[in-house]
Formats: sequence, C-alpha cells, structure tokens
Amino acid sequence: MSKWWKHIAAGIAVAALLLSLGLAAGIAHFRYSLPDYDGTVRVRGLSAPVEILRDAHAIPHIIAKSRADALFGLGYAAAQDRLWQMEFTSRVMQGRLAEMVGPAGVPTDIFMRTLGLYRLAEQSVAHLKPQTRHLLEAYAAGVNAYLKTRKGPLPIEFALMGATAQPWRPADSIAILKYMQLSLSGNMLGEIARARLAGKLSRRQIEDLFPPYPGDPDSPLPAYLSLFAHARTTALPVPDITASNDWVVSGARSVTGEPLLANDPHLALSIPSIWYLAHLSFPGEDEVGAVLPGGPGITLGRNRTLAWGMTNTGPDTQDLYLEKLVPGDANAYLTPTGTARFQTHVETIAVRFGNPVTITVRDTRHGPVLPANYARIKGLLPKGYVLALAWTALTPNDNTIQAVMDIATAKNRADVNALMKNYLSPMQNMVYADTKGQIGLILASRIPLRDPANDSLGLVPAKGWDARYDWKGYIPYDQLPRIDDPPSGQIATANNKTVPPGYPYTLTRDWAEPFRYWQIDKLLTQTPRHSVATFKAIQLDIHDRFAEDLLPLLLKAGPWPTQQERQAVAMLSKWDYAMDANRPEPLIYEAWDRALVKRLIADELGSDFKAFWSHDAVFTLRVLRNVDGEARWCDDVTTKTHEDCASRIRLALGDALAELDASYGGDMTRWRWGDAHHAVFTHQPFGSFPILDGIFDREIEASGGAFTIRRANFRFSSKRPYAAVHGAGYRAIYDLAHPDNSLFVITTGESGNIFSRYYDDQIPLWAHGDYFRIPTSMGEIRAMARYRLTLQPASASAL
Repeated sequence: MSKWWKHIAAGIAVAALLLSLGLAAGIAHFRYSLPDYDGTVRVRGLSAPVEILRDAHAIPHIIAKSRADALFGLGYAAAQDRLWQMEFTSRVMQGRLAEMVGPAGVPTDIFMRTLGLYRLAEQSVAHLKPQTRHLLEAYAAGVNAYLKTRKGPLPIEFALMGATAQPWRPADSIAILKYMQLSLSGNMLGEIARARLAGKLSRRQIEDLFPPYPGDPDSPLPAYLSLFAHARTTALPVPDITASNDWVVSGARSVTGEPLLANDPHLALSIPSIWYLAHLSFPGEDEVGAVLPGGPGITLGRNRTLAWGMTNTGPDTQDLYLEKLVPGDANAYLTPTGTARFQTHVETIAVRFGNPVTITVRDTRHGPVLPANYARIKGLLPKGYVLALAWTALTPNDNTIQAVMDIATAKNRADVNALMKNYLSPMQNMVYADTKGQIGLILASRIPLRDPANDSLGLVPAKGWDARYDWKGYIPYDQLPRIDDPPSGQIATANNKTVPPGYPYTLTRDWAEPFRYWQIDKLLTQTPRHSVATFKAIQLDIHDRFAEDLLPLLLKAGPWPTQQERQAVAMLSKWDYAMDANRPEPLIYEAWDRALVKRLIADELGSDFKAFWSHDAVFTLRVLRNVDGEARWCDDVTTKTHEDCASRIRLALGDALAELDASYGGDMTRWRWGDAHHAVFTHQPFGSFPILDGIFDREIEASGGAFTIRRANFRFSSKRPYAAVHGAGYRAIYDLAHPDNSLFVITTGESGNIFSRYYDDQIPLWAHGDYFRIPTSMGEIRAMARYRLTLQPASASAL
C-alpha cells in the first residue's frame, strides 16, 4: 500500500494539487457528489414506499412495509454514504485492485485470486435458502437503484482511481463478510512467522516468543521445523486481529430488573469507519445497530426482544501444508497414498498503466497453493516444496451470511441456538440477552479436529504428505462452548480463553492476553447491580491491568544513577495505572516498555527485530519472572559478558527518557500521553499517499492503551510508535428494560464522502466517551428528523 502512489500518475497529482490549493471550481464539482437526503425518488424493485428519515448524525431510520423493502432502503442509504468503501472492498475481494492502482496492486490481486474468496462467494449464493437470496437481491437492488437515480459526480475517490461504480450483486455482500473472515483469521501468519524464525532461533526460543496463555502448559514445536532452517529473509509482522469486548448481566444484576449488554468490537481505525449505524423498521420488528457497509442488515445490535454482541474468538481454523513436489514433475505432489496432480485454472489480471498479468492458480487436496511472490513466504520454502492453505472458510457451502442476517430476527435463546448452526466463520464469542431475562454466550463456527499424533499442533506448517496432519472432521455444533444463565448473573469476553476447565477439544493455542477480561470481570463483580451509567464507566475504563503486573517488576530494578531516572521512578511509583491522555506517567511507562522489549529481543532477532517489536506482554512478564529460565533473554548475545534483567531494565529506562526528552523537552512533568497517543483514522487507500493522507485522514488525541478496556492500541515499530491505530470502531450499550435508552457511537461518521459534514462528526464524541440514542419510536423519530427521503415504487415504463 505504501508504494501505490508511485504507480498512480497524473490523476493523483492533479487531484492532490486541486485539493491542497482549494481550487474553487474543482471543489465545487465534487461537492455535487453529496447525495440528496431529502425529496422523493421513484425506483424499481419496491413493493411499497420506503421512508428514509435521518437524524442529527445522518443515521438512517428506514421505515418500510416489509423486511425486503427495508433492506432495499438500507442498500440505497448505504450507497448514498459509503459507495467508495463498498466498491473498494469488493474490488479487493475480487482481485481487481491493479485495475485502479496499477502494478503495485498485482501482488494483492494474485493473492486474492489464489484464495478465490469472491469466487466462493458467488458459488455460495446457490447454497442459501430462497428467503435469504431474496433479501440479498433486495439489498442489491437498493444499491443499484441509487446508482441509477443519483445526480452529480461519483465521490472523488472514483475520479482519482479512474474507476466507476459497478452494479452490486448478492455475491458482493457475501464477499464483504468474507473480507471479515480473512481479516479475523490469522493462524497462517503465525505459522509463517514461526517457520521464518527457524533460520535464526532455536525451537525453545521460538516457543518463548509465542508463549502459552497464562496457566496453560507450553506447546512444544516439532523437530521437523528444521526444514525451514535455511530461511534467511526478514520476517513481516503478524497483524493485530484479536481485540474486542462484550459483556452482559442478568436482570438480577441490574437496577431495572432486566438485562444489560455492552459491546465494542476492535478493528483497525479507519475513515470511514468499518461500521455504519442504521435502524430498520417494518411491521412487527425494529432492528437497530451496526452494519458492515455492503452487508444486508444489522450485524451487531438489537431488535424488539433481543440484543447481541460479538468478540473475536481467534480459533485455529487455518493450517498451512508443506507439499512435496514429485521429483521431475512440477505438476504433481506427494500424498499419503501416492501422488496427485494439482488442479489448475488460469486467471488474467487487468493492470492500470501496465500490461495484463496471467497466472495459473494451483489447488491441492488441502487447498490453494500460496503464490511464490507472496511476500511473507519469499525465501522460506526448501527447494522442491510449495505451501498450501487449508481454511474452513474456503468452501462454497458457507452459509454464514444467512446466520448473520437471521440473527436479527431471533427472539430468544432457542432462536439463537438454532440460527447459529449456519454460522461458519469467523468464530465469535456471541453474548445475548432477551426481554424474558435470559442471558447467554455461544461460540459457533466450524473448528477442525486434529489427530493427537499431529505434532505441528496447528502452530507451524504441517507435512502435507503425512496423513496424521490431515483434519479429522470438525467439533460437533452441540459440543461448542456455551453458557446459559450463569449463577453469577454475568458473562464477559475480551478475546480471552473462553473454554471451561476440562473442555475436551482444542479451539486454539494462541489465545489473546487476558488483561482486559480480568479488568471487566473485576468491575462487573464489584458492583452488585448495574445500570447504563456503570456500563459506560466500564466501557470507558482506562486502567491498564498489564501495567499493574509489569511496572512493579521494573521499579525494583534500581539503583537509578541519574536524577532524571529517579524522578521518573518517583512519578511512576505513585501512578494509578490510568492511561489518561493528560498525564505524563503513561507516556513514560510505554516508552520504558517499548525500550525494554528492544533490549530483550533485538540482539537475538537482528533484522527480524522490527517485525516482533510489539506489546509482548506475556513474554515480557515470563522473562522478568524467569519462568522456565526465560530470563536468558536478558543476556545480550552480542557481548562476551553476561547481563541480567535488572541491567536491561535500567538501560531501557535511560533509552526511554532520552527518546522522550528529544521529542517533548526536558521537563517530564509537562509531558502528556495525549501528545503522543493520537488515534489515527486512515483512509483506504489514500492514507498511504503523500499529501492525500493529510487531506483524507483524521486524528485526535485519546486516552487508553493496548491493554485497557477502552482500547487504543499502537505499534512500537512504527514511525509514530504511540499513535493508536487499532481500537473500538463501535461502542454500544443495550438496555433491555428501556430499549430506546440504548446508547451508540462509531469512530468517524456515517458518510465516507470527504465533503460531507458527517464524514468526521462522531470523532469528538468517540474520543471524549460520549454516546447518543437511536430511538425506534415513530413519534420521536419524526420529531427529530433532519432529512426525509421517500423511495416510491415505479414501473419500468415510468423509468
């Protein structure tokens, strides 16, 4: 992405100059790309009129006579606000990025064509029940109705990319969900990272860098990892995909006597937000909450009787297989029973500013062969081998879209349990509550069963020619984890380990750190009866539970040789672990943690260091506590002397203070976490373009950190190491006693059009911890409506 600007010629340069200089004629032209929120439009595809009423934040209330017409209206409204976002995501999933960005998009297109996710989306339409297909078609018809009736130019991104809006299809909506499946499934990246390190570290060291969940046993890596010992190229970072919070309390634990539920899913911070707010109203039902633009319906939210939220479970649903080529025949590979030939097909990629690129995609009995030019595996494989991907989402009979659409119609636990049987990927920790007082947690997905003799443990690429590494089926749906009405009256998840003690199946060995979960559980437990106000306080909590564990280990490493270090230690000794934007202590602490991680691993990792320069929370604690002798990481292997952990800690504090002194001046009492910790909302794709990033991106200082409930994570290895790039894209609190008192906010705004006042109007609300209501009462909706648009059915002759 960072190199795209080099390949997009005159259009980008002219547009950047136009925008940066504010040339009136050009600006006026693209202002006409803003949609009309008022008036009457005649469209085909409706059975009855649909009203779209918008409030002060331009959130659409879509009032229809049927669910199909409501989804038609949602498609129309989403296209008004997020057309570029929908088009861009669809093109990425189709492997058509190079058509817009030129040669720099070819590697991404090759990867996407190889996985074939859009092709699978097209095939899956036939596996859906007729009613689901009908609703998908209604949504697509709404999008296309806007394309046919809109006035003025397309949003400016289309002009800069030389693109036009393609007609929307049901497969595009399914591909939006598959984009989330890909974004939230990262097992193969961890497998590649471990394999790459085999050329530099011992198996024990690699195990150290990927520690088990606190309290779990170590997971030993197989001896055959030495197959990758030749790997010498630099590793790429494993992206952060595991973060979100949700929790629920029963009526016995609330001041109203009815359940309360909270949810804030964490993803990369972007503009426009990955989420879009909407309310659908049709006879017998109201559905309100967060929508994935391009997705037909409420993904997270509530209806009249049920509220639900989700966090990513992070199960191991991907395995890489090292496939051994048949000597002398590059078109065949070894299997447990002999040999097999690759299944192949040809793909042609159109390239802007270049010639078409033709590739041959190969498939094995496990799945597609990853392309040789895939950056993460360059230089990794021994000669005579290829790498194939097995992934539960690579199937045409994926009915996840059906489950997601149906869950908005659920009334109670029985409905949830029945409807989620169709949910395949990505596995989510779904909490729910209904107006009858039931609360619960369900984890639904297709999770592979692995042979006990499979020593890869799903952690490194497996031997494709050995049957013991093949999947042995899937965990039965009725044996997946779930909780119904616990005696405590509370359920919480935060990507932590969610299986009970003694659970007979393995979901993953790569659970996320439990620090946010521990803090949520503590705050829920210490208040006997909760309210919307206490849920807000929990959702906005900035206490760093990891710092509570780490900082005491750092502070006892003295003596401190300089007055500046003694001052920093004195300040941190009194700190309450609150990641407050107005305080200096969070900045000093994070800089110290960052410097310490570098002191611990840079000498061993060398050129791979930056790929692993991150919040290695569990690893760092194990090293400083010398769990299983891991204090060995404190020794600097580039020197002849033996260094202990206390010396590394002291040097790291000196490094941190020197860094902050150079950046923020010598008076540490004037340092502020908020000066360094800005939440940065990055535009796709222009956040990677010089000049344009300053126009399309937005940022604001923010409290919170990597391990706070109010999460705002950052990358130690980036040029702005404390800038938040990952956090809650959506916050919601659902009050089952008074549903219209439920609270909502997203990161940026409803519109993806830079010329709209709703492009960034929610950013201050999000940053300052504010929310708003989205009522479903018709009287209140009509009274507060700022805009009124009516979609009227029209015959073909009328158009």
